[in-house]
Amino acid sequence: MKAWFFAAALTLLAAPALAQAPQAPAAGPVYSVATTTIADLLDKPALRAIFEKYLPEIAGNERVNEGRDLTLPDLVQYAPDIVTPDKLAAIDAELKALPPQ
Repeated sequence: MKAWFFAAALTLLAAPALAQAPQAPAAGPVYSVATTTIADLLDKPALRAIFEKYLPEIAGNERVNEGRDLTLPDLVQYAPDIVTPDKLAAIDAELKALPPQ
């Protein structure tokens, strides 16, 4: 009798957890200049449009693929007159405004 009561109690305790609505699938990544790589900026059309809008000299450079694993802040040391804080802020705002992909 105790075993039956114990099993029934466990079933009642677990029922609310089992009845919960399924979780929505996780949204895609949220992009930012701090975490988005040059590879993503080149390979994803929405990101590439932003990259080309603000940094066409870099996006169109024949050697850009050499830095695919870098982020935009990493490029500041190589082109501080092109990759400026104002451009980084503008790019970051546009990246964060994109819907999850």
